[in-house]
Amino acid sequence: MANYLPVCLDPAFQIWLTSLLEESITSWGDLNRKLIESFQATCNRPSNHFDLTRIKQKTDEPRCDYIKRFCAKKTEIPNVPDQQIMTSS
Repeated sequence: MANYLPVCLDPAFQIWLTSLLEESITSWGDLNRKLIESFQATCNRPSNHFDLTRIKQKTDEPRCDYIKRFCAKKTEIPNVPDQQIMTSS
């Protein structure tokens, strides 16, 4: 099965996999660790309530525009309790 792995993968992953030193991966655990080390930073992470605290009103920004940006970010965050929203603004 492992021999067919490169054939089933995205071209970017194939390039990464074939660039590894021979025998540098000896188990599925090694592959898992190397994948996370190499690709974790490129993944989009879901927004959370801490992202709301980073939204600040810009200088000379109308309040309604600030509120629109805040609300747009809030819609990206599932199941945020009202208390966390209120303390973020």
